[in-house]
Amino acid sequence: MSKKFILVFVLIISINIEAQTKYELNHKFTYLLTYQSDSTITYNKQSEEMYLLTNENVSIFQSKNGYLKDSLLLAIENDPTDELSMADISRFPKTQFHSKILKKNSKDSIIVYDKIITDNFKYLEDKGNIKWKITSDTQTINGLKCQKATTSYGGRDYEAWFSNEIPISDGPYKFSGLPGLIIKISDSKNHYVFELIAKSKIDLTYSKLEPKKNLFFTTKAVFFDKREDFKNNVIERIAQSGFIIDDKYKAKVRQKFRKRNNPIELE
Repeated sequence: MSKKFILVFVLIISINIEAQTKYELNHKFTYLLTYQSDSTITYNKQSEEMYLLTNENVSIFQSKNGYLKDSLLLAIENDPTDELSMADISRFPKTQFHSKILKKNSKDSIIVYDKIITDNFKYLEDKGNIKWKITSDTQTINGLKCQKATTSYGGRDYEAWFSNEIPISDGPYKFSGLPGLIIKISDSKNHYVFELIAKSKIDLTYSKLEPKKNLFFTTKAVFFDKREDFKNNVIERIAQSGFIIDDKYKAKVRQKFRKRNNPIELE
């Protein structure tokens, strides 16, 4: 049996296991993300709430509205006769952030799920890509005593404030690895700022992490290339996905995506 065949077989098995895994989560941390999607318009900041759902071994990070939409779709999937199945999907919660990030304490890599129109993607990223420098600076944020750490990641310089009063080595987005929960983190231009605004204990079984259809296991570089291609050829790529855009709206759609020129990861 060739090494290539073994590798593919192991990859298929691992993907199937991940798809079937249910996570029992007992903490919910809600962050407010304030961001600037257009780097040329400094006064136009937007915001969205994000969830970090954790237990002592694993965490899942995604937007609040993405989580709510997943929950509604799961309810419809489990009971197609439910009145929810008759709901207009265009009225479901909206999010600008479709990624779901899985971190396991036992693994050196995180798993990232993201999507472009109807295609879903999965890639791995080494936790070691984020290297911290812990300083002696302290301050109190939202009633928690915090300590400052800095890092550079994805083409941005970050300042993070973590608190060992919450002894969970995790944080929003892909950030983790500090001796306490990250309470606030912002890049040097304040284009992306995450701040903890609520925390609660929960009893949650998370069972819809991995999409069942149109899932492509790829690399981060390939996914980023495809995302850039979609932005540059948005009308053509939308048409290839089976959607039709009226000619009078095409210019507005192109302009809308041109303004999304400031992703959280620049490189």
